[in-house]
Amino acid sequence: MLLKTIKNIPGRVVRAFAYSWGGFKSALIREESFRLEAMGLAILLAALLPAPWPVWKKLALTAAYLLIPLAELFNSALEDLCDLVSPDDNLYVKSAKDKGSAAVLLAIIIASLTLAILLWL
Repeated sequence: MLLKTIKNIPGRVVRAFAYSWGGFKSALIREESFRLEAMGLAILLAALLPAPWPVWKKLALTAAYLLIPLAELFNSALEDLCDLVSPDDNLYVKSAKDKGSAAVLLAIIIASLTLAILLWL
């Protein structure tokens, strides 16, 4: 049984990667805010590469910034599910969507505070 499970690991990893890649593609195609955040990441990385900062600062800022598209992916998934479950206006759906949006805002605040602290150090 264990040997069979071990043999299935590469296939599971490949399938998991394919599902994840599909999620990225879907977000890039359907979500304008995710596309903007992806462009922001590309700009950030292009600016950080030649920057005379220590590697730990570059990694810290990149990690903090990655919280934004992470939160956006969760928010988009939540919105898709809400639209599927209740296409009509609904107070609970609005509340769920607003909370997802608030999570994205918190990620933006965290990334901004991280930038401010790293500039100060």
